[in-house]
Amino acid sequence: MFAVTTAVGSSFVMACAPSTGNDSGDQNPADPSLRDLAFVTPFQHIINYADVYVAIQEGYFEQEGLRIEPIGGSGTASSISQVSASQAFFGKAAAVITCPLIADTGATIITVAQGDQKSQYSVASLPDKPLTHPEQWQGKTIGVISKGGSTELLLDAMSVAEGLDPTKVRKVVTGADVGSLEFLNRGEVDGFITYLGSETAFEQRGIELNYLNTDDFAKMPGDSYFVKSADVQKEGESIVGFLRASRKGYQFLEKSENLDKVLTAVGAYNEVEVSDQELAQLKVQAQVPLCKPESGDYLSVDLASWESAVELMRRSGIMKDTKMPIENFVTSEFVDQI
Repeated sequence: MFAVTTAVGSSFVMACAPSTGNDSGDQNPADPSLRDLAFVTPFQHIINYADVYVAIQEGYFEQEGLRIEPIGGSGTASSISQVSASQAFFGKAAAVITCPLIADTGATIITVAQGDQKSQYSVASLPDKPLTHPEQWQGKTIGVISKGGSTELLLDAMSVAEGLDPTKVRKVVTGADVGSLEFLNRGEVDGFITYLGSETAFEQRGIELNYLNTDDFAKMPGDSYFVKSADVQKEGESIVGFLRASRKGYQFLEKSENLDKVLTAVGAYNEVEVSDQELAQLKVQAQVPLCKPESGDYLSVDLASWESAVELMRRSGIMKDTKMPIENFVTSEFVDQI
């Protein structure tokens, strides 16, 4: 489990990101009164984490007495390991990854806010041969983003949720970019797991597919902010401050008049990600409904969803533990203080 990575397939460049409170080339000298903390992304610097880049650019973290340095991770495992080792303060990962690591391997982390309120993954299929239920891919071949990764786990969980045997589904790696469609067009797979970014790219190109969101059968909280468990008691002020700034970042994202500034904020860390401005804007617009709960309060923790997800992970064998209480995995204590 600890080798699991989250591949999202976007283009990226490794760049030296700004380490002060804005992305301007003529930054002011670092304010010694600000608390320096690092955030490790699950995968490089992409639009999925735009709330943080915007909060840096707009000075929201500075208002909370923080200076946040985003570090582009090489996979979910790197985010979790760096936070566990106190090499970073904040990380981000989905429940299907964090919960088994906490329960079965003793990972010393806890989720403090839920970013994705809806799964960014779907089973894509041809419109004239749509896959609308897990029973339809029993005995067939489905493409996953990575072997043993979160998409394969979610696919298995969808089968288990309907009382089906996940071992009767053949999985092959099709990746996470638009090239995964070729596997479907050549008839090598009957469907494949896609994520929000590639769905947006297909939409831009006028490619029509049928999408079955994994939440329809296996609802699992998506990418969520976590910290080291030991920091919960002593670092409450910094945690709340980070989350308050992040929520302001999300609120900034949802206003169409801010799109250019959002792309500037992301581009400060990854120019390639925003080089196709039309596609980048579509990704930002798609990200907002993914992250906005019905209450409208970004980062809200859906505890009922976490409880049902933990139960499903136990039933599907993703998690071996059967007794650990929900409060060991997630807390709404800090987001409730925003």
